[in-house]
Amino acid sequence: MKSSRKYTTLLFGIVLGIGVQNILWKFKQFTKGSSSTMSLENDGSTNEKQVGNSSGAWTLIVTLTFQSKQDMEHIIQDWDVVSRDCEKNEPFLYHYKLGQSDSNPLMLHIVERYESKEKYLTLHKNGEEFLKFRPKLKALQDSGRVVVEGFSFQELEYGFAR
Repeated sequence: MKSSRKYTTLLFGIVLGIGVQNILWKFKQFTKGSSSTMSLENDGSTNEKQVGNSSGAWTLIVTLTFQSKQDMEHIIQDWDVVSRDCEKNEPFLYHYKLGQSDSNPLMLHIVERYESKEKYLTLHKNGEEFLKFRPKLKALQDSGRVVVEGFSFQELEYGFAR
């Protein structure tokens, strides 16, 4: 019985020692080099993900706040034409959705998700229907009848989308 306990204690010590050694090694790898490198364990392997060097999509979020329901409805109709054109002619455009705020009925949000910022700038912004639509929105913006705000970001390879 005594030798069995010694064996169990020895085995536990070895396993614990390997575990602690592995944790220390992972910590060293995590803190080694740039703070923008994150080392994660996934299925027993180390997967280095470099923050800032992503192959993820580029996303633009635009908010339109109108002064009148009539202006908003006209823009929705015009945007729908752009959206249908994009669906047919822009395979690099993954997501192009319009939504109405649940807290302000005169506020719309547009979520745009592209393969890359470059394709947004060089292809989407030169699309035939977009080039017809943008001056209409700009005229409302210049006259103070709509406020256009937005932000964009490069997706990182964390999380998921369905």
